[in-house]
Amino acid sequence: MLLHFVFNLSWSFHKGTLEDLFWISHLGTLIGGIGAILMNRLLVSVALICLFVHHGFWMADTFTWFITGSFPFGTTSYLKDAEFWTWLKTSNHFFTVPALLVISYFLKGISKYAWIWCGALFSVLTAASYFFLPPEANVNCAHGLWPGMENIFLGVLANLNSWLYLVSIILLNIFANHLPVYIVLRLVYRYILLNKK
Repeated sequence: MLLHFVFNLSWSFHKGTLEDLFWISHLGTLIGGIGAILMNRLLVSVALICLFVHHGFWMADTFTWFITGSFPFGTTSYLKDAEFWTWLKTSNHFFTVPALLVISYFLKGISKYAWIWCGALFSVLTAASYFFLPPEANVNCAHGLWPGMENIFLGVLANLNSWLYLVSIILLNIFANHLPVYIVLRLVYRYILLNKK
């Protein structure tokens, strides 16, 4: 995970697109890698909860394309004619969540209140993306929905003014993504670890 982030840092510097490093996908991978090396349950938990739905959605769209030849949501359609380096840059979507799931097992599950830290991290990143990064980069969807996201229930957000949209995308991530994932993963690990004994 750390090596992947270093590659992304080098590639983004080479391409002049350092704003790409602020995607929750890349910073989550970095945080997960640091947490894995330090065997820090909180850092691993935060990375896993932040990335679980985002990477799962990305993989669902990509694997469906592998199998059927079409993207059901279109969020990963940029991969259709992508060069090798783009595939390598986005490869963390394939391995980060599975690795963090295994590491979390050895760290005895998900850290208490990790979802709050996830919400804080996503809020800061998205607000920073909105105020300080190029709008055309649309990092963390701070300025609008990523292409294809309008195909799911998030399409209603497209009609909101920019401030209301920003607050809505942050709150949706915290309460409709991070919190439910936190609850489910806490229950799953508690069940697995109790039955292990």
